[in-house]
Amino acid sequence: MDLDGKALPAKLRLRCLKVGQKTLNRYLQCIRDFENWCKNVYARNSGTLDSRVTRYITYLYDQDAELSEATYLVYGLQLLRCQEPKEQFLVGSKLALAGWRKQSPGAMRLPVPEEFIFDLGTLALEQGRVDIAVLLCIQYDGYLRPSEAITLTKEHVTSPQGRRYPHWGLIIAPSSLKETTKTGNSDDSILLADRPHNRWMRDCMRLYMKHVDAELFPRLSLSQLESWCRQACTQLQYKTSVVMPHVLRHSGASNDAYHNRRPLNEIQKRGRWQARSSVSRYEKHSLLLAQWRQCAVGRKQVINNRSEAFPAQLLRTLRQSG
Repeated sequence: MDLDGKALPAKLRLRCLKVGQKTLNRYLQCIRDFENWCKNVYARNSGTLDSRVTRYITYLYDQDAELSEATYLVYGLQLLRCQEPKEQFLVGSKLALAGWRKQSPGAMRLPVPEEFIFDLGTLALEQGRVDIAVLLCIQYDGYLRPSEAITLTKEHVTSPQGRRYPHWGLIIAPSSLKETTKTGNSDDSILLADRPHNRWMRDCMRLYMKHVDAELFPRLSLSQLESWCRQACTQLQYKTSVVMPHVLRHSGASNDAYHNRRPLNEIQKRGRWQARSSVSRYEKHSLLLAQWRQCAVGRKQVINNRSEAFPAQLLRTLRQSG
């Protein structure tokens, strides 16, 4: 299916079966964003496809976009448009992609203090975007990948069942929906609000789920969330787009390790990381502390104050909307 729910052309259907629908949607969205940019900024028929993509990648880099946006574009075009040997397709674009990756290896995925996340959450509430505020909390608390969080529906959520079973839970990639995760698994489960530090999330889920018909975040796509996060970081005077959807998963794990909320083996299980080596980086607490350099001079106390007030502010907003 394409982004509009229509069947793909027959010549592409079998080719596209090699990727899941979520990945295909991401490819298609990045291609659409690229084509819209060509229409508005750079003549669509000016130069070869490779030269246009290379210039667009440079544009994304200058705009402090996620490296993944460029990656999905290049490999989406390769899947859907390539009619020649892969090694001859978008040669210049792939070189530009490699240069970006070498320039900023992993920089976009460094974890951030949870105060930064709640700072952005407060801004979302100020802008009337309760959905973004709740999404940030769920993704951060559950160590979710961005696509997992944005595509949550009522079918993925389990509610408390009395005093003995007081937790909200998430079933990631339910087999009943024929879904699989990035690693090919189904029916991964996560409990939300399962510790004293995040207990307030129980009320958050209870109040928010009252208004959910099917999708938890029907107004959001990943590209929209990424765009909002970049604008929010600029508005809140961070030096770079330090809080992006792809860092929330790592930030949840890193903050839980730093604050001694969970042992490393539990963090590994909660994040569904296969290898112990994948979570050992969360013991490198100096990386987390170094991120405080990203906040503007004089805003540190403001960030702390907004972070402390955020849970109560979110619950108050949800009650008022109910």
